[in-house]
Amino acid sequence: MISGFLVDVYPDYKHDMMRLWIKTKHKTVPIDQSYQPTFYVSAAASDLKRLHRQLSQHPEVKHLRWTMEQTILGSMQKQKVLEVTPSRLSMFHQLAKQIDLWGGYHRYQLYNVDLRLPTRFLQQHNLFFNARVKGDANHLAVDDDQWAVDYPSPDFSSCMFSIRQEKKRKITRFDDPLRAITIDDIVFEAENEVDLMRSAINHLHRIDPDIMYTQQGDSRIFPTLCHHAKNHGALSMLQFGRDPLFSLHPLKEEKSYMSYGRILHRPGFYMLKGRVHIDCAHSFFHMEGGLHGLIDLSRCSNISFQLLSRLGPGTAISQIQVNDALGRGYLIPFKKTIPERWKSAADLLTSDRGGLIFEPVVGLHEQVIELDFASLYPNIMVNYNISPETMFCSCCDHTVQLVPQLNYPICTKQTGLLPRVLRPILQRRFLFKARAKNPGYDQKRYEQLQKTWKWVLIVCFGYTGYRNARYGRIECHESITAYSRDLLLKAAKVVEQAGYQVLHGIVDSLWIQAKNPKVKPVRLTRLISQRTGVRMELEGQYHWIVFLPCKDTGVGALNRYYGLFITKKMKTRGVELRQHNTPGFFKEVQQRVLAVFQKALDKQTFYDRIPEALMVLFDAACDLFDQQVNPFDLVFTTRISKPLASYKVNTLTTAALTQLARFDVHPKPGQIIQYLVSDEKTRIPADRVCIKELLDHSTPIDCSFYLRYLAQCGETLLLPFGYRKDDLERALLTSIRERC
Repeated sequence: MISGFLVDVYPDYKHDMMRLWIKTKHKTVPIDQSYQPTFYVSAAASDLKRLHRQLSQHPEVKHLRWTMEQTILGSMQKQKVLEVTPSRLSMFHQLAKQIDLWGGYHRYQLYNVDLRLPTRFLQQHNLFFNARVKGDANHLAVDDDQWAVDYPSPDFSSCMFSIRQEKKRKITRFDDPLRAITIDDIVFEAENEVDLMRSAINHLHRIDPDIMYTQQGDSRIFPTLCHHAKNHGALSMLQFGRDPLFSLHPLKEEKSYMSYGRILHRPGFYMLKGRVHIDCAHSFFHMEGGLHGLIDLSRCSNISFQLLSRLGPGTAISQIQVNDALGRGYLIPFKKTIPERWKSAADLLTSDRGGLIFEPVVGLHEQVIELDFASLYPNIMVNYNISPETMFCSCCDHTVQLVPQLNYPICTKQTGLLPRVLRPILQRRFLFKARAKNPGYDQKRYEQLQKTWKWVLIVCFGYTGYRNARYGRIECHESITAYSRDLLLKAAKVVEQAGYQVLHGIVDSLWIQAKNPKVKPVRLTRLISQRTGVRMELEGQYHWIVFLPCKDTGVGALNRYYGLFITKKMKTRGVELRQHNTPGFFKEVQQRVLAVFQKALDKQTFYDRIPEALMVLFDAACDLFDQQVNPFDLVFTTRISKPLASYKVNTLTTAALTQLARFDVHPKPGQIIQYLVSDEKTRIPADRVCIKELLDHSTPIDCSFYLRYLAQCGETLLLPFGYRKDDLERALLTSIRERC
């Protein structure tokens, strides 16, 4: 009898088995269970019969069966399909791809092909990751509730793993000699690299941790170890997992990709078998939600938290949707089958719009209140039943529920997939958020949990318009934004009727100021919630807030402001302080300027403190001129979008890439580079910038360039008060001459 927590599941293609690892009270043990997944094919009757004849003679097909299945989401009608069972687990995807090829990639519609085998296996056996299970090698039963809020969690043991190489150049490379491996506080050293790796791996197996943490394990540590082990013909020795049948290799290769207009880079996935590897430097979910968030999302999405640590929230919400559809008996299409409806140019002008924006009133405002809709887009999807299969349904009177402005009809008889999935997620996040504010609970833990689900809710809207989303549909995306515009207008009307003025509004937030208030702010949030059907929350009340203009036009910038809450906490958006590429010195300068204004509690005091804020800029300028700034605090961080050869203009970025190329280092698109500007005007790359890897305290800096950038940072905060970049730059130079 086995009792414990289900930690890891993966296919063993050699033996046509699924291997499960159960963490019991004393150790983690493997269990093997046979598995033969099937997939389905639909087509015209003649094509399907022809395929049946072809497959009946195929050596890799174990079994064929005609069956009636639900293939259209939301429809109870069943369609005759061909169920295909491959003879070997390893042939599952190859056989499906071969059938797709036979059909010219359009004649056959395949189902249940590209589902993750571990997740599919677990769902078919009513199991899920991190569940408490009990049973024997033939049958495991869950002693747990997948969506429970308070559940038992395994007490994972862990270690931190790192390596040290001997630098042969200024920049560390994979082929630099391996000199030490550290596991927690124990350092292993040896001249012979094979002995070094063997000693560290043997110690790892002795202490047998459940989780191995690294910093840049996927991008540097494990690729380096694989490189050295391969050179010594000892790749099979790299067995960091618990399963001796699997040595270290990347599950997925590194890749560059585009997301929301940005080029990003994803390192290879170095995942272990029976043990968990979490790369803290590259895991979005671990940085946002910690281990608690990973485990909770892993349970609900039924994706191992080792894999989930390398994925984004969009993958999690997509898997939850697939799990729900499978649980209701629907086949999952291999390719998206819902096309965009035909629209005229006039229709596109009406429908292809985003959320509503109220142009901000530029300048300083006192006693401002910020109101936010709680998870507006997910709530719209739930409240108005927006889902791919509920749009333009054939079962309802199409005059009952129409999307405002667009007049798209939405089903009122059956609940759609997306609302059904989102409702428990919304409830879960609100509960975690409430507990995070309650001293009676572990506030840090619940803050991590609510942040994890916050990101899942954020991306659920974007995925409705994503062309590759399995359950995406552009009309859903358009309907959600149409409802959001309507709700924000309703909220603004309630605000004005209550005696408040709208200073700014953006999609789901309003900044208002009392003129002749008839109700208090808390009562106002309740009125808006009742009027719109979506909970409105009081984000905070400001002593003052400054809405910043666009530097070129002077028109109010949509999401650039800073303000002081009555709690004395500052809130900033859109300024250099919040941007990842800003050097640390300038972030600190803006922070000091804001600290000056933080002492002001009203408009007049704020104006009185502007000279003191300018003195912060003048002091910073003198520090730059006197070379009193640490060069490492002047480093810019840039994410490159293409290889060096593709750049046509000689920018600071190309100069940095040229320097890296001299050391045979060629960053991939989406990776970041860091450099200091030494002489912006020269055309010689080696003199123009200095990459961070070559920096030392004697590296010269381009004082005029950094003064100009300092003036830009000052302009960002002070532009509403008449201080422009050129004027500030002249004032900084004057201050330097007078004071330095």
